[in-house]
Amino acid sequence: MKSAEGRGRTLDEAVDAALIELGESRRNVDVRVISEGHEETVVEVSVIDLTAAPAVAAGAQGNGKADVARSLVEGLLKLMGVRAQVTVRTGTDPITLDISGRDLGALIGWRGETLRALQSVTNVMVGKHLAEGERVIVDVERYRQRREHTVREIALRAARQVKMTGDAITLDAMQAFERRAIHLALQDDPDVGSSSIGEEPDRRVVVGPRKPANG
Repeated sequence: MKSAEGRGRTLDEAVDAALIELGESRRNVDVRVISEGHEETVVEVSVIDLTAAPAVAAGAQGNGKADVARSLVEGLLKLMGVRAQVTVRTGTDPITLDISGRDLGALIGWRGETLRALQSVTNVMVGKHLAEGERVIVDVERYRQRREHTVREIALRAARQVKMTGDAITLDAMQAFERRAIHLALQDDPDVGSSSIGEEPDRRVVVGPRKPANG
């Protein structure tokens, strides 16, 4: 099984680093937390055998865990005075909860900061029901999906500019899932590559000419 070790200040950063090395997306890998401290988190990310993926996903997720996560988020939203519906997105691993309703912009916040905090709280609440390294994704009105599409477009525009000028471009600070979308969008480009710099919450992606492989 193909695997890579990732390191970062947060779990997302560590997984992000390993995914870039493997050239894989989150849905195709299994994550095992090796160590988690205040300064650094270390994970082992392994590529899932696609022939066995359906069985692995079904066994890992299970309706029980998803239902527990959904109920806890529903209770949290009720305490917040937010009227919304929480559903479990089918066919996804990790567990993904979709929140839908009217006027939910406040749940997303500026550049998704409130949504990120909501997801962190959710994972703390359901943590005891999850396996080590397992996490829950929370989405509001498909914001993450729409944002991933937007940042992929940003990546492609930046790549075109880099090819024209030969100069690297540093993008605005982004969340881990946005940076991952940038890296995945450019991973097959033979001329342009990407890397992450800085510390959270100001971590950014640099898009620049791809360095030739040694030898």
